[in-house]
Amino acid sequence: MAFQSQSAAPVISKLEEYDLNITLSQQRISQLFTTNERPQDHELALIRPVAHKTTARLACLEAEMSRLKDQLGQLEEEHCVLMACHTRNATILSPTRRIPVEILSEIFSWSLPSFRLPSVRNAPWNLARVSRRWRAIALAQSSLWSRICLDFSLSKTYSLAMVQTQIERACTLKIKFIGSHRSDSRPQVDMLQVLLRYSSIWEEICIVLTTALVIPMAACRGRLPLLQRAWLQWDGPESQANIDSIDFLTVAPSLADITVRSHHHFMPTLFPVHHLLTRYAFHAPWKTHYELLKSSPNLHEVRISRNFDQGVPWPVPGEPIRLSHLRSIYVSHVESLDYLSAPVLEEIAIRSQRRVDTQSHLAPFVTRSSCVLRKLCMVGLPDVQSTEEILNQYPSITELAVRIMDAKKNLKTEHDVLLTFFPRFTISDSARISPHISKLDFECHNVHVIPYTLYVDMLDSRWKAPDCALTASELLLPNTTVDPDPESLARMETLREGGMRVSFFSGRVAEERADRWVYVASWVV
Repeated sequence: MAFQSQSAAPVISKLEEYDLNITLSQQRISQLFTTNERPQDHELALIRPVAHKTTARLACLEAEMSRLKDQLGQLEEEHCVLMACHTRNATILSPTRRIPVEILSEIFSWSLPSFRLPSVRNAPWNLARVSRRWRAIALAQSSLWSRICLDFSLSKTYSLAMVQTQIERACTLKIKFIGSHRSDSRPQVDMLQVLLRYSSIWEEICIVLTTALVIPMAACRGRLPLLQRAWLQWDGPESQANIDSIDFLTVAPSLADITVRSHHHFMPTLFPVHHLLTRYAFHAPWKTHYELLKSSPNLHEVRISRNFDQGVPWPVPGEPIRLSHLRSIYVSHVESLDYLSAPVLEEIAIRSQRRVDTQSHLAPFVTRSSCVLRKLCMVGLPDVQSTEEILNQYPSITELAVRIMDAKKNLKTEHDVLLTFFPRFTISDSARISPHISKLDFECHNVHVIPYTLYVDMLDSRWKAPDCALTASELLLPNTTVDPDPESLARMETLREGGMRVSFFSGRVAEERADRWVYVASWVV
C-alpha cells in the first residue's frame, strides 16, 4: 500500500487579526448574557459584526480540523502498517536468532527455577513453545528435564502423562517428592510408581515419606545404580506407624551423600555396605552414629545429631575413630568429639548444651587430631565467655558464626543471648576481643526485632580499629517483621562503600544461609 502525505494547507488567519472587542461595558454585556432582556438597536449594531466574524472564523477552524483529522487517520493507518512490517523484520533480524546453540543451552539452564512444579508456564516446558529452533534445542538438552518436583502437601493435582513425558526427555533424574498423609494417598502412590519404573536413572532423591509410600519405595531396592544423593524425611509421627526400618538404600553403589531426618521416632535406616559415603546427616542414637562413623572412612562432611538416647549414658571412649578426610562437622552434643580424630578438620559447628563444658571436650579433640580449625559455629544458646575462650585458645579460627535458637522458641531468651555478644565483641580502649576474626556472622532464629544500632556499632568499631581483621559480616533474621532502621541501613552502606562485606537477610533466604553454617545439605531446595 502506498501512502502520500498532503502538505498543502489553507491559510488561516490568526486570532490577533480579528477585532473581537465590543464597545460596551462588561457589566452591560454580562447583564444581557444572563437575562432575557432585549438588546437595544445601537447595541445590536455593535454585537452583530463581531458575531459574523466569529461565525466565519469557527467555520474556517472546523474545516481545518476536519482536514487534519483525515490526515491523522491516514498517518495512523500508515504507522500501523509500517509498525507491523518493522516488528516482523526486527524479529527476523533479532540477535537472539544468531546465538550459538551452546550459549543458548547455557541460558536455558540458568532460566530454570530452583523449585519448579510441572507446568507448561514454567521452564523447561515454556522454552519448547517459543519456536521450532528453541524447541529442538530444549528437547536435545536432557539436563533441562532431569529435575522433577512434586509437592502433595499443596493439594495439587499432577498430570501423570506430563511427568512421563518429562522423564522420557531426561537421561538422569533429580527428584523432590513431598508426600503428605493429609492428602489422598492414591495419586501419590500412582505418581511414585511412575517414577520408580525409572529408578535406574535416579541421581538424586529427596522424599518426604508417608506410610503409604514406604511399601512402593521398597521396589527400588537394588535398582539404584546411579543414585548419588538421598534425603529421607517423615511427614509427621503418623507416617512412621507400623514401619520397622528402611532398607531400599542398602544396594546403591554410587551413593555418597545421605540425610535421614526423624524428628519423632528413630527409624533404623540401612546404608550401603561400601565405603563411598563422603557425607551423611542422621537423627539417631549414638550407637548408630558410632557404627556409621567406623564404616565410613571417606567422610568429608558429617552432621552428628544424637537423638532418641534419653537416659542412655555415654560409653567409655576407646580408640578414637580416625576420619582422615573430614573437613566439616556438626555435633549436637560436643561429647561426640571424645570418640573421634580428624587431622584435616577445618570447620566445626557445636550445639551448646546446658551444664556441659564445651572446652573440656573440644580441647582434647583438637590436640588428639592435630587439626587447624579455621571456622567455628556455635548453635543454640551459646555463652559468650566460653566462646571467647575458644577463640583465644585457637587463633587459627578466623570465622565465627553464632546461630541463636531456643528449643522452646522463647523470644526474650534469644534476644538476651544476642545482646551479650554485640557489646562483648565491640572494640574499645578497654576491650579488644579476638581482633583476628575476619568474618563474624549472627542468626537469631525466632526474634522479630533486634537493636540494629548495637550490631552496627560493633561492626564500625572493629572496622576502624587498626589491628582488627574483620572484613565481612552477615546478619540473618528468618522471622523478622521489621527491617533495619534507616540510620542503621545508611551506616551499613557506608561500611560497604569502605570495603566491608555486610549482608542482611530475612525469611527463607536467611534460614537457608544459616543452614549452611551447620552443614545441612545445600542441594535440596
